[in-house]
Amino acid sequence: MADIMDYIDWRGDIGFDEVHVNEVDGLIFSQLIYVQMKPYMPDAKKSYLTIKQLSSLYCADYSDDEIEQMPNLFRHSARLLQKLAHSRRYADCILRYYIYDISEKEESQFSAVTIELPDGTYFISYSGTDHSVIGWKENFNLSYLDETPGQNKAKKYLKQVAAYICNDENINNKSINTRKLWIGGHSKGGNLAVFAAMHVDKEVQDVIIKVFNFDGPGFNHKMIYTAGYKRIFDRIETFLPQSSIVGLLLEHVDDYEVVRSRNSGPLQHDAFSWEIMGGSIIKADGLDKNSVRLDKTLRNWIGSMDEAQRKQFVNVLFSIASDSNFENLDQMSFKQLIEMIKAADELSKADWSMLKDTVRLLISAGVGVVRDEKEK
Repeated sequence: MADIMDYIDWRGDIGFDEVHVNEVDGLIFSQLIYVQMKPYMPDAKKSYLTIKQLSSLYCADYSDDEIEQMPNLFRHSARLLQKLAHSRRYADCILRYYIYDISEKEESQFSAVTIELPDGTYFISYSGTDHSVIGWKENFNLSYLDETPGQNKAKKYLKQVAAYICNDENINNKSINTRKLWIGGHSKGGNLAVFAAMHVDKEVQDVIIKVFNFDGPGFNHKMIYTAGYKRIFDRIETFLPQSSIVGLLLEHVDDYEVVRSRNSGPLQHDAFSWEIMGGSIIKADGLDKNSVRLDKTLRNWIGSMDEAQRKQFVNVLFSIASDSNFENLDQMSFKQLIEMIKAADELSKADWSMLKDTVRLLISAGVGVVRDEKEK
């Protein structure tokens, strides 16, 4: 079955001025942001490159063999960049305002780029979580913070880009009707896209055409009843694979579409495995039973802890990871995770007790979900 790489072969000779952005283009741009652009675009305000130019510079630094040795996330995005550079549809798109900001102090990993399209519209792509421990801790922080540092940066970034494209001096012979924004992201990037869109003024929201959320986590219940969310609600498109895990975290009130993947289980989070037909991601009948069960389990589990308990659990868990010198989670197997926790002899009795109680709550939540299913 076709994927986004096949879509580029099929649609790549048709420009955006002929066929505008669709959900597959949004998925492609949400993966392109995983390319490390910082060495080639060091100044967020002044640096800009076409996709073709970036590919040329990137491939001068990395051989095919070196790209093949990269972790999956970066290898796939590098191959995507190469393919886009040879496509009429994408090669001349201009990359602007690239930011890569990782802060251990803030517990934040944030990256975004704005893509200027030949039809005069712009696409803001927010990066999801890379393999860093900091990036994954920020994901967990969503469970108890009303706003993470990454979310704060995402809304500021959107405001700055909107101000730029609405400034007459920055528009070259483009009508006011083309000064529009698409926004999207994969995984945590999808969450950032929705968060930013709901937390800007109505004037900025008015230039947003659509928000694409590709398997991104939701929000706490307070967030989804805000006026900003209600104003942008009907322009949010959320896509989850059948075995979604990340995308079912926290609350979603926007309707989501379930899509097909050639992978199974958690590996369906990989957007390169999503099946494509024409200009659409192929839709499935619904989430699989295991995903629904996990969703209920996690909701019950998170609901059984107050914010202080969630914060303590996240801090203890990631202090163990930090002490174990794992900089990237792709280095860690499940067995190593268990051994890492066992070896954490510096934990206080209170922290050990909290960890055991939290795991016990998780097991209890899972048992409760299974029991409810049997009773039905």
